[in-house]
Amino acid sequence: MTSFRVRLALLVGLSTAALLLAAAFLAWNLTSDLNLERLDRSLQQIARANLGRVADASHWGRLDAAFGVVSGRDSTPAYVVWVRNNDRVVYRSTGWPAELRAEDFAAAETYEGGRVITDPPPPPRKTGLSASNPPLPVRDPRLLTVAAGTGSWRVLVTGNPYTRLVLAANLDEANEDLLRLRQRFLAVLPLILLVVGLAAWWLATRALGPVTALTRAAEGITAQGLSQRISAPAHDREFERLVTVFNGMLDRLEQSFHQARRFSADASHELKTPLALLQAELEQALHAAPSGSPQQQLCSSLLEEIHRLKAILEKLLLLSLADSGRLSLERADVDLAAVIRDVLEDGAALAPTLRIEPEIPEHLDVPADRVLVEQALHNLVGNAVKYNRAGGVVRVALARRGDVAELRVGNTGPGLGDTERQRLFERFYRGDPARTRGRAGGTGLGLSLSREILRAHGGDLVLGRTEADFTEFVATLPAAAPRSS
Repeated sequence: MTSFRVRLALLVGLSTAALLLAAAFLAWNLTSDLNLERLDRSLQQIARANLGRVADASHWGRLDAAFGVVSGRDSTPAYVVWVRNNDRVVYRSTGWPAELRAEDFAAAETYEGGRVITDPPPPPRKTGLSASNPPLPVRDPRLLTVAAGTGSWRVLVTGNPYTRLVLAANLDEANEDLLRLRQRFLAVLPLILLVVGLAAWWLATRALGPVTALTRAAEGITAQGLSQRISAPAHDREFERLVTVFNGMLDRLEQSFHQARRFSADASHELKTPLALLQAELEQALHAAPSGSPQQQLCSSLLEEIHRLKAILEKLLLLSLADSGRLSLERADVDLAAVIRDVLEDGAALAPTLRIEPEIPEHLDVPADRVLVEQALHNLVGNAVKYNRAGGVVRVALARRGDVAELRVGNTGPGLGDTERQRLFERFYRGDPARTRGRAGGTGLGLSLSREILRAHGGDLVLGRTEADFTEFVATLPAAAPRSS
């Protein structure tokens, strides 16, 4: 799963790249259009300056020579001229492209201002143009781009009533400049995208800073520290609102948690006394009832239920203490191997038809409360016995893994489904209908209590592997220093 920070940085980077490419494309078109407009204005100014009178070949030759000075001595001229006076071509540049057929370019019928002249004025005298010797009107320009050979040309077609003038400007140099501009842009684009990506990552990190702080603060809140609250950012209104809502949720959670914890503890304490009295009364009635009578059987059954209720209350009380962090541990170096052997003897006595396969070292000490650890192990082995099949196997392996004592308890029998795996450590949960009180006498508290006891010691209890005919749990505890030989 991709992180939100990466997605945000990629989104910013890709958006910036798209905007840069769009801006480059727009700049390319604008530059090309501006260059073309500037060239068109230059061609029109040149044509207008030379069409005031009817000029001979020498005039156009001088203009062509001036173009040559501007163009330099390149093999391809920058400008070429083609002129026809009336029905005779009076001048054509020596570098005029053969593919550029000037005869096919017709001049406009209208003149500047959209005028139509049916009776052209006489050509002006060769002396200076003036109000008494006015210049000839100039035709509206026609501009087009034509491919000729390997290059392209911008062509202006205009004239006066006696002359048709075709000016052509070579576009190759301008196109090469644009091409070089594009290549340089594409060359620097990866560097720009890298800088934008780093900036986007930095901005995403800064933007998510309050969320990171909120996450760290939330991770530090445990069942023993529900009174902690998160400080709201001073300048971020959106996150201030989020923190306020989160703190309000913690208030409600803390209140509900304390109420549930008090209920479990109070109920366990309050029910102990009436259960003890009820147990005493039932024991007296059991002794007073005739042997084998229905009254004796009834009292015996009720007494078993009382013992079961007392066991549930003890477990609830321990869980309540563990939830509140007040589970009292009387730590001492305990030989875990010896404790497991004792527990396995009890398990073998309860299920003589099962085969128990222990792999236990001679000694393995752990700093722990012996009574609580023994209770957790009784729950584990008891589950392996209760949920086994007839003639099945219980495998118990204890080993040191570095500074950790690892205990594996597995048994044959029906495997666990997906739902059972997810809810295995929930209190009072018994997923398989076959695992009921009538068959196994379980309450759904054993695994939860075992895990809380091991966690209180700095260890844990997890589901190991589960197969169709085998289920294994892994319990860990901090190990004491090895015994000196």
